[in-house]
Amino acid sequence: MSSQEELDSTQVDGNAQVQLRIIELNDLIEKNIQIEQHIESRSFVESVSDIQNILIKANEIVNSKSGRPVNPTELVLDTELLKRNHDVLGKAIQVDSNFTDRMFCTAITNHVFKDDTENWDEICSLACQNGVTFFTNAAMLPFIDVQPKQHIPKQRAPRKVTSNAAEKRPTQSDKLERHGEGATAVNHVLKQIKNIYRAGNNQPIPYFKLICNPNNFMDSVQNALIISFLNKENLLTLEKGEDGLPQVRLNSNPQDSSENESYQAISTLDVDLCKKYAKHYDIVEPMLKRTEFDEN
Repeated sequence: MSSQEELDSTQVDGNAQVQLRIIELNDLIEKNIQIEQHIESRSFVESVSDIQNILIKANEIVNSKSGRPVNPTELVLDTELLKRNHDVLGKAIQVDSNFTDRMFCTAITNHVFKDDTENWDEICSLACQNGVTFFTNAAMLPFIDVQPKQHIPKQRAPRKVTSNAAEKRPTQSDKLERHGEGATAVNHVLKQIKNIYRAGNNQPIPYFKLICNPNNFMDSVQNALIISFLNKENLLTLEKGEDGLPQVRLNSNPQDSSENESYQAISTLDVDLCKKYAKHYDIVEPMLKRTEFDEN
């Protein structure tokens, strides 16, 4: 086997491992959501035990990527999982102890404000008496290299004089011509949007009604990313509807639209927002279906 074939084989194996870790992190997030939904009907010990199992599996996933470069999707998913674990654990403690934020603030006020004086040293003394040292595990600091990097001075390369060429935006990104999981998902979503657009007498489609999947939050995130990519390629347009919410309009002539300047819209997307618009549009089944390739 030649060196080029060995390099290609290594890259394929690395990509397969990245995809596997992403799927495993998505599964852990789904389990976290299920724990949160049933936290009031289960005991505190059961909820904490399930969260602990999620942390153990997350540590195994993080430790399995030694020697591999950082993947942005893995970093985002691991950070989201860590945040959700923290929130669910706090909710479990609150449900089990019936301890509210008002009770916490009242306790601090009673210790700090005495005889019309303010003394925060009381809180510090209590913290020192009850403080316990915890060692950081791998899941709390994902993909962070704590080793200081050595500064190596670089030799200044000779300056090259080049003529400035006129910038020209391509009519269409070559990403749509590639064969793979990403291109298959984009083409499949675009085909579905065209069918929905024709079935609705070429009327704009509400944005959140199009992307929201009430049964799977990660599908909603993937739909939003694909819609933003199609918007960037001027294959469709995002605009403000009569109800003040964004809507999607299909461009009839993408080549003419590609000559115009592209814009970018920034919006937050979380589980609560998806639930809100799923209830607002009475969504039972998602408008955008996944391909068989995505489900495997």
